[in-house]
Amino acid sequence: MQRFSFSFFVLSFLFSIIVAAVTAQPALVHAQAGGTGTTADPYGLEGTRKQTPQYANAKKTLPELIGSVISVALSLIGFVFLGLALYAGYKWMTAQGNTKDVDTARDTLINATIGIILIVAAYAITNFIFTDVVSQIQ
Repeated sequence: MQRFSFSFFVLSFLFSIIVAAVTAQPALVHAQAGGTGTTADPYGLEGTRKQTPQYANAKKTLPELIGSVISVALSLIGFVFLGLALYAGYKWMTAQGNTKDVDTARDTLINATIGIILIVAAYAITNFIFTDVVSQIQ
């Protein structure tokens, strides 16, 4: 019975992945130059970039660059803690009543939750500093 249950779970999971892959395809759009582009800018997008305020000056200042690096680093660390939480949940569900495995999984889950909370707090503080404080200084 457990073998049937496991194979049913695997087949259901694979079916959902296939259905999601088939139904969630992006719309393909072909942007082509309408004869107004030049050789250096064949699609005419340079004018659009110059008119967009946040991209008009493509060079980032040092605080913006530091904020971007910190944001990416915190995002990656957040994914690590999310992976730890998923791993701990899996270990807890497959402990089969073994109290040592349940305690280990619970400790891992608690630590991962604390880590996610710290990452969210660090991201909020960093975002506040680099958007509000730096904009007030400049």
